[in-house]
Amino acid sequence: MASATDLHPYVEFLFDADPILASEQGDDRGSDRLGDIEPEAIADQDARRREFLAQAEAPARAEPATGSRECLEHALLLTELRTAVRRAETEQVWRRAPYWYAERLGQALSVLMTPDGSAAEALLGRLRALPGYLRQAQRNLTTDTPQLWAEMGVTASIGLQRFLTGAVPGYAAELPAALGADIRRSAEAAAAAAGGYTGFVEELAGRANGTWAAGTEHFDFLLATYHHLDLDAAGLAEHGRDLVERDRRELVSFAASLDPESGWQQQLDRIKDHHPEPSDFLRTYETAMGNAQQHTREHDLVGLPDGAVCEMDWVPEYQRAGLPLGVMSPSPPYAPGLRSGFLITPADPAASPQQRREHMRDNCFVFATSIAGHETYPGHHVQYVHHKLGTARDSIGRYFSTPQFVEGWGLYVEDLLEETGFMADERVRLFKRRNSLWRALRVVIDVGLHTSALTIDSATELMQQQAGMDRHMAAGEVQRYARHDNPTYPSSYVLGRDLLHRIREQYRRRAGSRFTLREFHDRLLSFGSPPLALLPPDLDLPDSGH
Repeated sequence: MASATDLHPYVEFLFDADPILASEQGDDRGSDRLGDIEPEAIADQDARRREFLAQAEAPARAEPATGSRECLEHALLLTELRTAVRRAETEQVWRRAPYWYAERLGQALSVLMTPDGSAAEALLGRLRALPGYLRQAQRNLTTDTPQLWAEMGVTASIGLQRFLTGAVPGYAAELPAALGADIRRSAEAAAAAAGGYTGFVEELAGRANGTWAAGTEHFDFLLATYHHLDLDAAGLAEHGRDLVERDRRELVSFAASLDPESGWQQQLDRIKDHHPEPSDFLRTYETAMGNAQQHTREHDLVGLPDGAVCEMDWVPEYQRAGLPLGVMSPSPPYAPGLRSGFLITPADPAASPQQRREHMRDNCFVFATSIAGHETYPGHHVQYVHHKLGTARDSIGRYFSTPQFVEGWGLYVEDLLEETGFMADERVRLFKRRNSLWRALRVVIDVGLHTSALTIDSATELMQQQAGMDRHMAAGEVQRYARHDNPTYPSSYVLGRDLLHRIREQYRRRAGSRFTLREFHDRLLSFGSPPLALLPPDLDLPDSGH
């Protein structure tokens, strides 16, 4: 990690106020601290954020030219600030989301556990600060906490305890003796504090009476202000239902062409029976990633910058409850290098035989092939590398990203891989169509959950029945949609994908015979990860490109 002195002023403020966020983003200021979470400090941060927004909304002496890089940057800053101010006011995560504290602490520690031990002293500082941080977290949390979020907090804090009693001492054993001993002692005290926090959150869950649903007003705000869409919750729900019907028809038709005697769910069940053992999960996805990387090179789909590397690893224990299969950990925007991680959730040794079987089936060989490109080549790993290289370090564009672009790109990549021949296996194409139905259902469930038209149980059943998911994966998916940071996120996949196809077709028509996939993709990705409506119509700015 490298210390930054040339960041955008708003990013400087964020990193100074929140050293955990700075560490996650690749900046090492305050790496031995956890930050101030007392209510007065949080109120000061909220006030400072509102000041930034007022400054950004004030009339400028000279308005940036429409379609210029400066115009895009200003639009991104307004988007970031308006959304952040609104979320701080409505979500109140510091007093309502127990899992937020446990997850952040896990991230604060794991990011410092570098192979060379260079951040071990900072790790020790954060371990020593952890008990006090959790005591303040307990003072912050109120009965306005949603019960679901409290239950998620229990799971996350148990995972944090295990991380502190397992991974951290294991890491300390590889360090110089004296430093390692200090870290082990501090980890033991931190684990005890995490145990106390678990007990507190368990008790809080019995009294919690808040609601996790965002509500229609906030949902509509996010669609308009964060995603820049001319669409409200009701319109999005209708669009989602149309997508579900379209994708269901396509899936049924394709399955019938493969086997007229059995439906798509029966065919998927047979495919899922061919799966790796848990010990082979990483190897299975690594093989699929390598195949996707080779295909990307051979078909020249997008530039693969020198030094960009994606490595496989396990999801940390404190994150596993909300990630039934895995997650992409992209190269941090302010860290040196271009290394990403593709993290897979291991089998839970405490799970029942049925749950372990479902987990293995969800990670079947065909699913790994169908999803690896989305996550790695030419998916999220490559997109984030281009984002990092295409945005100036002192720009808000380096910090800002929207799931409409990021997840839209991942889903678009699945279409791209099929059209360029990567999915020659008909079973993979069947799975892709099931996955498309799954993403369409996300829209219906996203709106339904946050407008209170669906409950967690009914949404889980919907995912099982209509997307053919085993309960393990369906329950984990739906629980993730109910987090504080997820309203509109699940819908971003298909919304972004469809907009990207539209942009590509418009670009193809203008370019004519000069059109190539690589040139289009490199140009598109050079803008970072903005809402797609903010991209210049011709994807052309004077300094566009790497």
